[in-house]
Amino acid sequence: MEPYVAELFAKIIEDGRDSGEFCENVCPRQVGNVLRDICLGALYRWFRKADVEPNGRLRQELAQALELLLSGITARG
Repeated sequence: MEPYVAELFAKIIEDGRDSGEFCENVCPRQVGNVLRDICLGALYRWFRKADVEPNGRLRQELAQALELLLSGITARG
């Protein structure tokens, strides 16, 4: 995942911030980097367990990490 992915995530966050879905004070670029890092971290942890747990839990790992992040940046009406 090159830096482009972080920029793509940042654009999505910026759009969400502009529409009121995310808090006004979030920095789209920083959140974009965090989203990229979450994806890379989940892939790393999943890959490291692949020999022990061949069917892995990549989807669950990503979902839990994203839920944690999004619950922190979502605007509360």
